[in-house]
Amino acid sequence: MPRSSFPSFLVLGVLLFGMGGCSTSPWGDAFVAAPGTPAIKLDAQAEVRVRQVPWDRLQAGLREIEAQAAASNVHPDEWSPERKAEVKAKMLRTLQVSENPSTVTILGRSSFRTTRPPRPLQGGVPEGIAEQARRVGATGVAWSFRHVGKAETIVQEPVWTYSTGLHDHYGRAGYGAYGSSSTVWVPVVILADQYAFVAYFMRPAE
Repeated sequence: MPRSSFPSFLVLGVLLFGMGGCSTSPWGDAFVAAPGTPAIKLDAQAEVRVRQVPWDRLQAGLREIEAQAAASNVHPDEWSPERKAEVKAKMLRTLQVSENPSTVTILGRSSFRTTRPPRPLQGGVPEGIAEQARRVGATGVAWSFRHVGKAETIVQEPVWTYSTGLHDHYGRAGYGAYGSSSTVWVPVVILADQYAFVAYFMRPAE
């Protein structure tokens, strides 16, 4: 689970998978809130700006922040407010957020891997991401994804059966033939493409 410091939350980034609240989407299931940022649910029709960030850019920025934390003789929990502000500014630059860092609050992030990626909606926005933003009070989202190889997954495959036999004619002489078919769905393990997704949810600072 994330530590109690805001910089630690940023440093760990997509490396931690925390527990989210009840949700109907992977964005909500994987959501980890930044400390001290209570959710303020927005109206269902509230506008949310969703932007995609290049995966390599995001990973490079997170590695740089993590390297700075690892090289520090002072734990990130004990960094000065000025240094914490520098880390936040670096994270927002990585996310290609142009606003003044002091005017932006990072509410949290979602990070998950899946063989069933969210369906792209209008403009390529992943399904469910805007709804999760409104659920936590975010007016902006920066997200990214990458294909990360293959993974085993279970799918349901149909198996058809056909049977034949004889039946009597209910009082008449002789027998008649019959045939019947049925479909049974059975679980099958297959290799499928796996994708990694990450999103950071933001709103204006109060």
